[in-house]
Amino acid sequence: MPVAELGERRVYYEVHGSGEPVLLINGLGADHSAWDLQTGYLKDFFQVVVFDNPGVGRTEGPRGPYTTSLFADVGADLLHSLGIERAHVVGASMGGLIAQQLAVRHPGLVRSLVLHCSWWRADPYTRALIRSWQALARAAGMLELSRQTWLWVFTPRFYEERPDTFADLERQLAEDPHAQTVEAFCDQAEACLGHEALEQVADLRAPTLITVGDMDILTPPSHSRALHKRIPGSALHVWPGMGHAPFWEIPDAFNRLNHDFLEAH
Repeated sequence: MPVAELGERRVYYEVHGSGEPVLLINGLGADHSAWDLQTGYLKDFFQVVVFDNPGVGRTEGPRGPYTTSLFADVGADLLHSLGIERAHVVGASMGGLIAQQLAVRHPGLVRSLVLHCSWWRADPYTRALIRSWQALARAAGMLELSRQTWLWVFTPRFYEERPDTFADLERQLAEDPHAQTVEAFCDQAEACLGHEALEQVADLRAPTLITVGDMDILTPPSHSRALHKRIPGSALHVWPGMGHAPFWEIPDAFNRLNHDFLEAH
């Protein structure tokens, strides 16, 4: 089991493929396997690094509450431990917050930056939503929380066309020996709640791609447009008819867009 000893933390990671390094950073409550559909595709073109953030999966270390800056430093330390001097950095949802922080705090490490379904700041709506998830987790447990969060992540069309997906997700959650605990979820959620608008993104010079679904009710397109407005030279792609998880719902199109951007930079 590949584990990087990073101070007080033992960070689980995997490396797939060869070529220019790509670091994939996952979102709230998700371990490295959330990127499986992307890892399997990108490894034919790049060296893909995936890992478990503190508070999820097989990464071990001090409890939170966490911050996005702490998560970013863990990602940077992992790259250093692997001898990687520069990498394409790709983040989705909370992973996009971490990717923003990594690019601001460690700009020399970032060859290019990709932010999927991310947000500009934790506005009152976002904070209220995440606080409600914390309360639900404490009251009803992780299975019921997952059932509720999936309603915010996936589109009604996906529920209609792929109903078996959700039974599979429930089974995987029940069988996962490293399933996230309520306490760890709440600790990770604090990083989302505490994420402030990063004015420093205006100083970023790494090529940047920002994407969002036009039906994303969790991180509405206004957040991505705010980032696009502030990051010089960034590109914005809006997925039509898509919610918060194009990497699951339309993986072929999602992977092609990512591949083409990374190859170009």
